[in-house]
Amino acid sequence: MSVTIVPVELGARRYEVRIGAFAPEAVAETVAAAFGPATTGVALLVDGGLADDVRTAALVAALDARLPGVARFDLYQGEACKSLGEIEKTAEWLISRGYDRRGAIVGIGGGATTDHAGFAAAIYLRGIQFATIPTTLLAMVDASVGGKTGVDLMSGKNLIGAFHQPKVVIADLGFLGTLPARQRAAGLAEVVKCGFIADPAILDLCEQSGPDLSPELVRELVARAVRVKAGVVAEDETESGRRAILNFGHTVGHALEAASGYDLLHGEAVSLGMIAALELGARLGVGSKELAARGRGLLERLSLPVDLARRLDASVWSRITVDKKRRGNTIRFVLCPKPGEALLRDLTPRQIAAGLGAAGA
Repeated sequence: MSVTIVPVELGARRYEVRIGAFAPEAVAETVAAAFGPATTGVALLVDGGLADDVRTAALVAALDARLPGVARFDLYQGEACKSLGEIEKTAEWLISRGYDRRGAIVGIGGGATTDHAGFAAAIYLRGIQFATIPTTLLAMVDASVGGKTGVDLMSGKNLIGAFHQPKVVIADLGFLGTLPARQRAAGLAEVVKCGFIADPAILDLCEQSGPDLSPELVRELVARAVRVKAGVVAEDETESGRRAILNFGHTVGHALEAASGYDLLHGEAVSLGMIAALELGARLGVGSKELAARGRGLLERLSLPVDLARRLDASVWSRITVDKKRRGNTIRFVLCPKPGEALLRDLTPRQIAAGLGAAGA
C-alpha cells in the first residue's frame, strides 16, 4: 500500500499527516525526526483498550528503542479518560517521571486518547510538543488532525480545551484490521461529514461500496477526509470563521452523545446529528428533502444509527443550550445546501427545536 502525505499548512508550525501501513521502526523514525534531537524524554499516553494489542506493543518497543526517556502511561479507554481529574493524574505522572519543557508526548489510540494527550501537552509546563498515532478510523480522519484538544464536563462534551498543534500525525492503517465493526462504522460518519461539507465525491464512493471497504478505498477515504480538514484548518486554525463547518452534525450530535452517558460512540452521535442538520436545513429551505433522504439512506447503508426522533428528549435539548458554539442567545449551526457545500446560520435553541418537530422543548 502506498503512503499518502497530507500537509497541514500553518507556516512555521506546518506538519504532516502520513497515511499508510507502516512498520513500527518507520513510525519511530518519523516521530524522532518531527521532535528533533533536543528532545529530552518522550511520554507515551496509550489507549487502555490497546493494553493487550500486539501491534501496539511492537510500536511501543520501537519508540523506546529510538527515542530518549520513553515511558508508557495507559489511559482509561474512551471518554472515561476525558476529564479534568484524569488530566491531573497524567500531569502528576509526567512530573513524577521528570519530564521537562523539552519533553514530548505521543498519544496512541482513539480520538479520546489523542484529545487527552494533546490537552496534556498544551498545559503541561505551559506547553510541550506532541505527536499523535491514531488507531481508529474516527481518530485518523477527525480527532487527531487540526490541533483541537480537550476534555469533557458533566455539562457537555469538549467544553474545556486548547488549540495545540501536533508535530506529526501518523495514521497507521494497519491498526484498522482489528477494529470492531461498530467502531469502523462510527469512523465513517466523520468521513461522510467531509463529503457533505466539502468533497461530494466521498458520498459517491461510500454509496458505491457500502460498509465493506477495501484497504485501498479506506486509504483514499481517509486521505480525502484529512485533506478537507487540513485545508479548513490552514485557513482558519482557531475557528473564528470557516472552521466551524467541521461542526456539521455536531451540535445535536454532541448533545445526544453526552445525554447517552457516552453509550453512543462519537461517530454514531454525529450520524444522528447530520440527520438533524439535513432535516432542519430542508425545513428552513436551505437544503432539500431529497438531500435529507439521501443522507439518511447512506448512513443507514453504512450501519450507522438514523433513528433521531425517538432520542430527542429533554436531556438532549438541555445540553444543546450549553453548546460551545453558542453566541449569546443563538448557536452557530452548520447546514448543507447541497453536497460539497456548507452554510453557517445563527439559530436559537427554540428555532432548532421547532425545526426538528419539538416545539416547546
